[in-house]
Amino acid sequence: MKPIQHIPFQSIYREEYEVVEQKFGNFSLYPHSDQLPILFRALRLEFLGALPDRIARVDKRADGFHKIILRHAALMFASTLNAARADRLRLYELPDYDLVTRVCIVQQISEDTPLGRTHRFRFYGGDDFFPEIRLSGKRIVFADHVLQRFSARVPNPVGEDLTNLLIDFFGGPVITMPVGPSRAIIVSKHDSLLAFPYRESGDEYFITTCLTVNEINSLTPEVLPHAVNFHYDETFTKPKLRTWLPAILMVDYHNRWERKTQIKLPGHQPATAAAEKRVNDWHWVAQHIKDCMFRYGHGPGSQLCFADHIPGPTITEAKPGGNINKLYDEVKIYREINPQFDWDAIVAHRAAEEAAALKG
Repeated sequence: MKPIQHIPFQSIYREEYEVVEQKFGNFSLYPHSDQLPILFRALRLEFLGALPDRIARVDKRADGFHKIILRHAALMFASTLNAARADRLRLYELPDYDLVTRVCIVQQISEDTPLGRTHRFRFYGGDDFFPEIRLSGKRIVFADHVLQRFSARVPNPVGEDLTNLLIDFFGGPVITMPVGPSRAIIVSKHDSLLAFPYRESGDEYFITTCLTVNEINSLTPEVLPHAVNFHYDETFTKPKLRTWLPAILMVDYHNRWERKTQIKLPGHQPATAAAEKRVNDWHWVAQHIKDCMFRYGHGPGSQLCFADHIPGPTITEAKPGGNINKLYDEVKIYREINPQFDWDAIVAHRAAEEAAALKG
């Protein structure tokens, strides 16, 4: 693809403005770092301006229900209505450290190396919130091949492939599993799954390609699932207790792979042209987000928290009456279910593997 130079910015709050690429050495950044505050201000006005006042004013003092409404509003705005933009900006919704969701601008950082082009992503949600999401303490780097294979192998509406890659990769809790002779990060994709094989060094996960069930020749369950965590901070401490059970995810993914469940685009279409126009009208959608949350079963008393209580993109929600504070001691549960295994040896072996990976 030819380098991006100048593209008109798509916003009613900043007309006659162009988004540009920043280049230095072997690196290119899109959009330019100096433009991020200007672009963010315009998009924030567009996002918040259509929301009911009480939702637009949500801050760290708000209750869980209103934070959940804001979260889903941001999801609709960033990942549905703005999934494909003429200015090639990509938006992504992220909770800040207070669980208040922000619509962030994705800054794509590309580097030309002797082994090919690579990509990293940062998420600008204001000068006080500009994270690069890490995985269990390590930076995530994508080979250009990952983006190409995702576009070629995964069904996507035109122009939405990069948006959907970010949603799929960062959108939920993560485990890794043996795929053929290597390991891969496994993520959910509708009723199917995706595998992202990687090379792990002391400071990064280098993602090499993207596989669907059609390209996964073997997917091996493990006695002790290997869970990893997305997070914002550079430092990382593995949680002793979790808000979810990786074993449930591992079994579910293996079942999907055995069934060879294919990825299909969601088939729902608005019944009429008028209905389609409404669902693509941000002002109309914004005014009905709260009603949608009620239909999904949320309401006063709904709660949310970071997965494993680690600040990052992965959120756990609970409807009224749900227990958001339940924590799981994985190994204790596994001992009770499968007492025939030598769990002390299994845990020691896993700890040795993780220590070796940290050294690279």
